[in-house]
Amino acid sequence: MHFNDTTAVRKSLPATPLWQWTATEIARAIRHKAVSSVEATQSVLDRIEQVNPRLNAIINLMTDKALLQARQADELLARGTLLSPLHGVPVTIKDNVDVKGERNTNGGVFRNRVSQHDSTIAENFNAAGCVTLGMTNLPEFALRFFSENPLFGRTLNPWDEALTPGGSSGGAASAVASGMGFIGHGNDIGGSIRYPAYACGVYGLRPTWGTVPQFDPGSPGGRAFASAFFSVEGPLARCVNDIRLGLEVLSRKSIRDQAWVPAPLTYDEHRIKRIALVTEIEGMRIEPVIKDNLRKTAAWLEQDGYVVEEITLPDFLLATEVWSKIVVADKTTMMGEVVAELGSRDIQRAWRDMCDVYGGAKDLREYILAIAKRDELRRRYNEILAVYPVIMLPISGQEPFRWGDDLKGADHFRNVLLPAQIPLLSLVALNYPSMSVPTGLRDGHVPQGVQLFAADFRADLCMQVAEDIEHHARMPFAFGD
Repeated sequence: MHFNDTTAVRKSLPATPLWQWTATEIARAIRHKAVSSVEATQSVLDRIEQVNPRLNAIINLMTDKALLQARQADELLARGTLLSPLHGVPVTIKDNVDVKGERNTNGGVFRNRVSQHDSTIAENFNAAGCVTLGMTNLPEFALRFFSENPLFGRTLNPWDEALTPGGSSGGAASAVASGMGFIGHGNDIGGSIRYPAYACGVYGLRPTWGTVPQFDPGSPGGRAFASAFFSVEGPLARCVNDIRLGLEVLSRKSIRDQAWVPAPLTYDEHRIKRIALVTEIEGMRIEPVIKDNLRKTAAWLEQDGYVVEEITLPDFLLATEVWSKIVVADKTTMMGEVVAELGSRDIQRAWRDMCDVYGGAKDLREYILAIAKRDELRRRYNEILAVYPVIMLPISGQEPFRWGDDLKGADHFRNVLLPAQIPLLSLVALNYPSMSVPTGLRDGHVPQGVQLFAADFRADLCMQVAEDIEHHARMPFAFGD
């Protein structure tokens, strides 16, 4: 690296504090030695010290380890070794996967469980030369759309403390939105990446199952069908290209997950210019403000030359029923007794109402029929996606929930929460890559957004459209900045 090259890079970089930069900008600066990983990490640690006491997004801050990793990243670069496009970039990991030497409490439940080995998530971040700042908060057992638990307390939404930051990756979303790390790790079996991203006004990608390898050495036994085939890991970030870089790192091969798929992350073809818009979904009330935002976003894309055609999605509600039959049955079998034994009163109440409303398969026949119905639905949707490579629809039928909305009883859950979350749950059952895309703030404090989905392993198409939306809707920083 020549001095003049480094100087040119420095001049092209933002003049704002380092914690405000994107992962893309930080990575470029580190790569060209215009900024060190230690400098970037210390800037974020200072930001965490400033805002985390209020937001409570990071519940295990690993300061000494983070600075050691940053020094190691700088030393490697000095010797000419660049491990990945995110070399030296600070990230966070959700507190329900293993990080060697740290507690994996799964939302405060297993408070004394210390991981002896790294998960595939931690392993891939480490192999990429990333700096792990700490672990982010979530609800007990990752089972709510709200992120709080008795051990670590409540994570706040940095835009409005009366609103949920989402769940279960609420700590990751709150941290990313407020500048406490450049990329956050999350996982999603019912909207747990996409809903927190929506609630906190950041980007969140649920990739196709098999894209990101999954394995936690500290988790006893194998995974049930729903966890093995519906639960996925993915990134949250403040810009689309950071999502792209995060996915590239997280999707690195691991022999510890036999289901990992070596699918390319990008394809060499022409940019798409035709998408579908969905503003009505059977069995679901979509608030007018949500529809208005969808149409506003569609108009932006039309200005950019897209052809946007409004369609209805066949049997989309049925996909949520398939999700319920399979996921709730699996969770009840694998976790029901543990929730009853170790869960707080709130999580037991929310779990009971969830089971009453969602209704898992009652016997093997019903379970098998749900799997067969899923196969039929996916075939029909593959045909739709052959015509419309990307489909835009709500993330939720409502703006982000207010605290405690899932503790108001089974009737409220059935009539309000479940219908609102149909777009999240159905896309899990269909297993398509789906992405939360922020589109601005209503009245300066309520995040708005849209959801995009595409065919299997075509998250690149979601990111293409998201990038075009991003040009019209760059989000400000949360929490007073």
